[in-house]
Amino acid sequence: MVARAGAELGVVPAPADRIPPDDRTRGYQGRISAVTGTAASTPPEIRPVRPEEYAETGALVEAAYTLGGILDNDRGYGAHVRNVAGRAPDHPVLVALRDGRIVGSVTITPFGSPQSELAHEGEVEFRYLAVAPEAWGTGVAQALVAAVDTWAREHDARRLVLCVIESNDAAQALYARLGFERDPSRDWIPVPEVVLRFWQREL
Repeated sequence: MVARAGAELGVVPAPADRIPPDDRTRGYQGRISAVTGTAASTPPEIRPVRPEEYAETGALVEAAYTLGGILDNDRGYGAHVRNVAGRAPDHPVLVALRDGRIVGSVTITPFGSPQSELAHEGEVEFRYLAVAPEAWGTGVAQALVAAVDTWAREHDARRLVLCVIESNDAAQALYARLGFERDPSRDWIPVPEVVLRFWQREL
């Protein structure tokens, strides 16, 4: 599932009461800082996450999902998206950095990997794409998707795939702008009242 990192399009943040009250103990406090015009015009550095960054990265993903409303009906999903340490051994986890601070992350879950939900053979799925609120609208999500695209091509994939919760209009607009197309035949409902829309892009 993709967080409202689709707020790359300038979605107004949710009220403060949707921010996890204890996220300071998890190492992510970057959301309190403003992004300057210079930073916004500087492409982020994209690289694999380091073990000492697992907790901070997980907290960032959870905070972005919370602000995007994806954890409103949690069912334990907050702990799942936060668990970077649990998925990093089996999946490439990338982070985006500006001025040495982590401002975004995405996990690549290709066909056959433990956390792949949608990918068929020859497809590369990506999940848990999230951008720190202070970096919304500065090109971080686009840079992360570009890095996934590069990884997929290097591994001879023919298609990128992902799913977006149906209420996340901003994220869907972002992916449409990046050349992804819908395939409603592959939409799915993982739990009652949660409809995930399938998007794909040929490589």
